[in-house]
Amino acid sequence: MSKRMIGIAAAACFLVGSAGAFAQTTVHTESKTKQTGPGPDTKVKTESVVGTVKEYEAGKKIKVSGPNDKVYSFDLDEAVQVDGAVTVGQMAKVEWTKVNGQEKVTVIAPFALGLRSSTVKSPKTMPAAGHDLHMKSETTTHQPGPNVKTKTEVVVGTVKEFEAGKKIKVTGPNGKDYSFDLDGAVTMNGVVAVGQRVKVEYTKGDLGNHVTVVSLVKK
Repeated sequence: MSKRMIGIAAAACFLVGSAGAFAQTTVHTESKTKQTGPGPDTKVKTESVVGTVKEYEAGKKIKVSGPNDKVYSFDLDEAVQVDGAVTVGQMAKVEWTKVNGQEKVTVIAPFALGLRSSTVKSPKTMPAAGHDLHMKSETTTHQPGPNVKTKTEVVVGTVKEFEAGKKIKVTGPNGKDYSFDLDGAVTMNGVVAVGQRVKVEYTKGDLGNHVTVVSLVKK
């Protein structure tokens, strides 16, 4: 099997697992996001680990053994969402975020009957009308087999140049221009023209690089 096919198989395995198909597989996923405008620039790191609970004290701490037997330790507080009864020896998913240097566990999801997906809140990608935004995220999934890496980029701004099915240039925060190549697979939500405000979503990963969606937004 080629390296390309191995990478694709790994990505497919992760997606299947997120739906609940491989309860006993350990996974560690980390996503780093940088956002510019409106307001102060922000940096958010979101991580999750699926593994075996080694220690647990409600509202105080939890330790989980993840991929390659690495142990992840977390301090807890009363604000943590716990979706079920957590016990030592069972599989669980822990999600946590670090915003501008401050780390906090957000969700603990035990799944004795299979992996249950739970959602970590991501940074806002739609600013108030009239405000521009640029956000970049990089996600790495550590699991059995090759790691899977995906980069995403979101720009909200004004269309400076546009050629259907070929390219688009958008002026975002601080007057910076962002250029993207387009293809026939991109979803166009609305009729795009120079001077309009749009949101452009772009992905880059093992399965290729492409703009996925261009949407009109309010001025």
